[in-house]
Amino acid sequence: MLKKTLLSALIAASTIATAHINLNIDITITDQVNEYKNKGSVVVEENVPMTIEFTDIDALVVGINAQTEDNIVTIQARFFEKNDADELSPISDVFTVPVPFNEPAIITLDEPNNAGSIILSIIPTIVE
Repeated sequence: MLKKTLLSALIAASTIATAHINLNIDITITDQVNEYKNKGSVVVEENVPMTIEFTDIDALVVGINAQTEDNIVTIQARFFEKNDADELSPISDVFTVPVPFNEPAIITLDEPNNAGSIILSIIPTIVE
C-alpha cells in the first residue's frame, strides 16, 4: 500500500512539473521615418501567459504564451497598446506560430496604409 501511495505521489509530482523555455526576442518597429530595434531574452514557464514590455516603448506590450510538444514550440503572441492608466487594449489578433527549438518564429504586424510595421522574432531555446 505504501509503495502504491508513493508511486501515485511521484506520478502526480511529475505531471505538476512544468518546463521552462528561454525566448530570445528581437523586435523591429518602423514607420515612414524612423526605425526602432531592441533585443532581449526572457524565460517563460510553459503554458503560463505573460506580458513583455520594452524599454523606450511605453505604449507597446506583447502577450506571450509558449508550449512544447516533442521538439516543437508553439508560440502565441498578441500585441497590446498600454494607455496612461496602464490598461491594455489589443491591437492585433493572436498570432500562433509552431517552430522547432533554436529556429525563429517571425510575427509581423503591418499598420494600415503602409504607415509602418512591427516585426517580432522569437527564438525558443531549452533552459538547462
